[in-house]
Amino acid sequence: MTPEYIKTTVRSLAKNKLISFINIVGLAVSLAAFFFIYRYVMKELSYDQGHPHYERLYRVAELIESENYLENSSSSPWPTGPAIVREFPDDVEGMVRFFDFQTPIITITLEDQRKFNERYIYFTDSTVFDLLDFKLIQGDRSALSGPFSATISKNLAEKYFGDENPMGKKITREGFNTTYTITGVYEQGSISHIRTEMLLSMQTLETNAPFLKTQWVWNPAWTYIRLSENASVQDLEKNKFPLMVEKYYDPRTKDKTSHYLQPIQDIHLGSHLEFELSANSDMKYVYIFISCALFLIVIAIVNFINLSTSFSLLRAKEIGVRKVSGAARSQLIFQFLSESVIISLIAYVLALIGCYIALPFLQGLINISFAELFGLNNLLFQLGVVILVGLVSGIYPAFFISSFDPLLVFKGKFISNAKGQLLRKGLVISQFTIAIVLIIFTYVTYQQLQLLRNQDYGYHTNDVIILDAATTNLGQRIEGFKTALKANASVESITTMSDMIGANNNNHDFHHEGMQPGTWNFYPALLVDEDFAGTLGLEVVAGRDFNRNHQKEDSLAVIINVAMAKTLGYATPEEAIGHPLRSLSGNENIVGVVRDFNYKSLHSEIGPFVLDIGQRGPNGFFFFRHVAIKVSEVNNQTLGHIQNIWEEFVPNKPFTYKILSEELRGLYKSENNLGQILGVFAVLTIIIACLGLFALATFIAQQKTKEIGIRKVLGAGHLKLFMVGYKEQFFLVLGSLILATPIALLLVRNWLSDFAYRVDLGPAPFLTAGALAILISALTVFSNFYKTITADPAEVLRDE
Repeated sequence: MTPEYIKTTVRSLAKNKLISFINIVGLAVSLAAFFFIYRYVMKELSYDQGHPHYERLYRVAELIESENYLENSSSSPWPTGPAIVREFPDDVEGMVRFFDFQTPIITITLEDQRKFNERYIYFTDSTVFDLLDFKLIQGDRSALSGPFSATISKNLAEKYFGDENPMGKKITREGFNTTYTITGVYEQGSISHIRTEMLLSMQTLETNAPFLKTQWVWNPAWTYIRLSENASVQDLEKNKFPLMVEKYYDPRTKDKTSHYLQPIQDIHLGSHLEFELSANSDMKYVYIFISCALFLIVIAIVNFINLSTSFSLLRAKEIGVRKVSGAARSQLIFQFLSESVIISLIAYVLALIGCYIALPFLQGLINISFAELFGLNNLLFQLGVVILVGLVSGIYPAFFISSFDPLLVFKGKFISNAKGQLLRKGLVISQFTIAIVLIIFTYVTYQQLQLLRNQDYGYHTNDVIILDAATTNLGQRIEGFKTALKANASVESITTMSDMIGANNNNHDFHHEGMQPGTWNFYPALLVDEDFAGTLGLEVVAGRDFNRNHQKEDSLAVIINVAMAKTLGYATPEEAIGHPLRSLSGNENIVGVVRDFNYKSLHSEIGPFVLDIGQRGPNGFFFFRHVAIKVSEVNNQTLGHIQNIWEEFVPNKPFTYKILSEELRGLYKSENNLGQILGVFAVLTIIIACLGLFALATFIAQQKTKEIGIRKVLGAGHLKLFMVGYKEQFFLVLGSLILATPIALLLVRNWLSDFAYRVDLGPAPFLTAGALAILISALTVFSNFYKTITADPAEVLRDE
């Protein structure tokens, strides 16, 4: 690329300002979007690939197949990991577990009595520093070898102790009120679906909770194993794991239970099991985002090619002069490719500035840091993409323009051929096809999100406040707590539950009529108190609700939903009343049936469900993890009252709360992100396509100026004159709609198939997208043709 070519490019840009502006802005916008999405996609694809020998790391998943219910769990029983290592030493090099007692929020008390509510606290094995990419900053690999030891993240070390050395400090975990000594500080080296802030020694549980070592029914531990180099995944799954199940598992579950291995690097984008350690994404969204980014690049390149070839007449004489002066075609091709690359580099500079400005606003959506976006390796990749885009954009115009016959050019007989016109039409159709597909997908995504937000779950979700009480002693004082809360008139009702309704539940084993003695089936269930159905507004359709006046009788009572009644074989809900449904708690009877409600996210259909009255121990104690408070309105006054009562009854745990409706909306974070990103892409695609159409309309207006003047003299109105310029564009957009409709239909149907509840695909999204494309294209052309239409025909035709 010589200085002469650079000067020629600068002169050309200055001479053709409109074309230059549109080409540079279109490329800059598309490049910026591509860089954002590329980094986001690369980050998504890199999950769990930083662990040592990650290609041999697997998570042990557990599948429990009951007669009418299937539990596909990401976790397994606490003793599973040690049993695998013990039973199959030739196949497994090591094992590590994560376990949190199904209590996501824990209060940590420091020696100075400061208290913090923390997430991502797990008991784990000392092998964690050998198998996973957890880098110790202080301490050594034996940091978690002994009981009552803890390692904390670098973030927590700074949060708790500032510049002080945390080693040897004491911290107390609420629940068992066990004190731990800090024996290490670590940071997670690479991105992983396993996020932790504090790791507690698993040895502690062997001392404090020895029952876990023989607990083969409850499956609360996320278990990871590293296979030896010659181990066979298929052999373990089909032949060896069944031997372990047969040897150790409870007779109630061994014939229903199997295990399989998930490659750790596939979990983030490919696993959507029950009880996931963290909310995972979906490979489907990665494909969608990278397709959108590539579409934007393609549209910008299409604009460049279209405008360069359409306005080639403006440079025809320049080419003729250069050819007559002895310039070879190869030199002309190189010149135009150089111009294209220079334009692409200018767009790159603007794209970097745009990325820098936009990043703070997009970090919450795509979670990319400045270092990731502007790192040296990434900048080199970006530069390579920019040069490639420049070459691809310029290669057709370079060959097309350099082919001009100088003799025809100087005679003024050069005209665009039919192939060139066909290409321009095809490029316009491709642009608007992509734009319309994105508009339709965005429209349907918005409709689906609205359905998810407004769907009736079958219980109250608005104005329901959730308190985390898992590791408190509130169970011994719950009645007094409820009475104190009700002193405020805005508090309508209060209940307790073992898990959060709609977001999580455990599966319990039940024995019902018709089953062989000693056999059990697993069904999802919640342990609740007498006020549950009333507080959350569940509708009892047969029998009765739990009742405080029947406390002794209700201690052996369950309420089921309509789906459960059907599963058990009862023709009507009324028929189920009074029949036994035995659990490990005793010989319960069905006292009521409630209307079906969504106890999981709306991705899943409603299945059988059981509400089991919580068994009270000595002093009326009932174990629960959550308190749900139905209020007339969530406001500062009500929250202040609840906080005051909380601090009176639970002085050792900082007050935090959730709103049930917001927690349920959080189940659709991936869909929300998809909707927002698609919306941004749809707007950018339309803008870039319209920029190209605007420039093309300018070219057409220049070509048809005299024709419009003659028609105006002959009496044509403004609408007819406008259609002279827009008629062709209208049919191009219409053709785009015809092409886009089946493509968009296929895509949205595939996406909606993930939901049990989904919008009906009527004509509205397609008609709206078509009308919007036609309207925007018409306005774009009209804004350009207006001057030509309103021009004085005498001025236009005076030289004729």
